[in-house]
Amino acid sequence: MTKTACKSIMSLLGIATMVMPMGVLAATPAEERQAAMEARRTERATAMEEKKAEMQDKRQELFCTRFAETAAKIGENVLERRGNFQERKDGRDGKLEDSRDSRDAKLGDKRSDTDQKRSEMYAKLEAKADTDAKKEAVKDFKTTVEKAVDTRQAAVDAAISAFRTSSDSAVATRKAEMESAVNKFDAAVKSAVAKAKSDCEAGTAPETVRTNFRSAMEAARTALKDDRTASEKVKTQVKALAETRRVAIKKAMDDFKATMDTAKAELKKAFGEK
Repeated sequence: MTKTACKSIMSLLGIATMVMPMGVLAATPAEERQAAMEARRTERATAMEEKKAEMQDKRQELFCTRFAETAAKIGENVLERRGNFQERKDGRDGKLEDSRDSRDAKLGDKRSDTDQKRSEMYAKLEAKADTDAKKEAVKDFKTTVEKAVDTRQAAVDAAISAFRTSSDSAVATRKAEMESAVNKFDAAVKSAVAKAKSDCEAGTAPETVRTNFRSAMEAARTALKDDRTASEKVKTQVKALAETRRVAIKKAMDDFKATMDTAKAELKKAFGEK
């Protein structure tokens, strides 16, 4: 082989060496299509994620708007219930005072009527007393009866007054407890609403906000119910006080009757009657 031929062969080998890597690295049509498909899939996935995030933002905004409206209604309902509570309380107070005034008036009328009847009885007895002994007996009878009436009335008045004072105290305590319970409930509701609004604005998932809010409201209602149950003990207290009043009044009436029976027996004896 001549020197010129060798040089030609070496030149060809050098060119082949330079061309071969380019052939190896160049993408085939199939690979180019695959790469294009991968790029489109990535683009679609990105677009879907962006759309999903946009829809999530819209749902969050809609939920927050609706929740704000719901919270406003809850606040209005709480204020309305509080107003109704105060109205009922004032109504009960007014009815209680009216009832007491009515009972006091009836008791006063009854006492005036019995005073009149006793005066008429004394007049008849004095008309029948035809001796000094009988007149003295009528005088003693009248003194005994009037003293017994005063004692009975004082005992009855004391029993009524003690009942009213004690029952008023028990009722006042219950009112204070209920007022405190309502205040606690109001504060719990406001706290639950504020927390839900804050979570909503922070982007917390609507379902999480809703669940937490419902749990907080349920806890507030349960606490209010428990406080109400605890305050119901006033009914038992007032019932016991009413029984004490009844026993005291009965004793006053029984004592009065016993005194009257003895006084009548002494008067009949003075008049020579059996």
